[in-house]
Amino acid sequence: MGVIGARVRAVLGTRTGGPVGDWPEAPDDEALRSAYAELFGAAPEGLWHAPGRLALMGEHTAAGGGAALYAALPWGVTAAAGTTADGRVRVATPSGPLSDRGRPALAVAGAVAHAREKGLLGAGSGLRVVLGSDLPEHASLGHSAAVGAAVSLALADLAGADRPTGGTVDQSVALAARAGHAVRVNLASGRTTVLPFDLAAAELRLVVLETGALPRRDPRPVRAAELDRAQDVLGPLRAVQDLPGALRRLQNPVLRSRVEYAVTEVHRLNAAVGLLRTERAAETGPILSASHLSLRRFGLPLPSVDLAVETAALAGARGSRMTGWAGTAFALVSEDRADDLTAAVRSAFAAKGWPEPRMRAALPSGGASRLR
Repeated sequence: MGVIGARVRAVLGTRTGGPVGDWPEAPDDEALRSAYAELFGAAPEGLWHAPGRLALMGEHTAAGGGAALYAALPWGVTAAAGTTADGRVRVATPSGPLSDRGRPALAVAGAVAHAREKGLLGAGSGLRVVLGSDLPEHASLGHSAAVGAAVSLALADLAGADRPTGGTVDQSVALAARAGHAVRVNLASGRTTVLPFDLAAAELRLVVLETGALPRRDPRPVRAAELDRAQDVLGPLRAVQDLPGALRRLQNPVLRSRVEYAVTEVHRLNAAVGLLRTERAAETGPILSASHLSLRRFGLPLPSVDLAVETAALAGARGSRMTGWAGTAFALVSEDRADDLTAAVRSAFAAKGWPEPRMRAALPSGGASRLR
């Protein structure tokens, strides 16, 4: 049943069914080229790759005009692509064509529409794409954005245009990222700043902890509406200087909680950025953990994510936090303790009778690029 089944279980209030499917293994470049030729009867014009991304903090403050901090992951999406003269957009994997209503095909369609608006692809020109990925599609790690970024870069390259900046925040991260760096994004303007985040030099790793849990319903529209209501009273949350005074002006205790999170998260993110600017990535752990604890004021996270984060902290993580809006967390941990941490999380979930999370260690990786 996949994601639909997991959502049904969430609505019924039953426990998580665990991560959806196996962690994918991407086909190699030649396999993608061969699949493209078999499906479309011609060679692709090139191969482009874009990484997934990990939201480190701040991603829940978009409605308040905040900023967020991300790192690109070593796993992503590769697109074998070529233009056509028939105006059609066709998307497939080596296994065959994809539904036009699926997330990958919608991401390709969005990139094509954006390219047409920019004059990079004529109305009579089409696109054929074969996608390969070693990034889980339903793990809050930016799979759809990686598809869109890879295709956007392909269309820009094929048109001889400058490197695109991305049509969404997540695409901007995939396009701006550099190995050993983090990307700060202004969630209102989309402007990006690349900051040192050299975990390899500090002998640290980011361990992704994907539980597969889903909320009963998507919380994003409700949280955005709550922040909008608060801003009707307080003005832009990013401009709040006197937090206690602002909270006294709000009669609704739920809105007070949401505003407390959103305003303090801005300060936490600024503190983390200050550490990164001075190349002190190893000192960001307590800020990440504080951000996770504050998310409870925002009606997050899910119990399985809390268990993963708390277990990681007890197992020696420098910091740990929920990432995104569903069932994924991460831990910042010393390289030599990563295996002990994953073993502790595995044991904690087994003790609860919950499915084992998918766990992988990563370093901040490079952005989208043309492979050949």
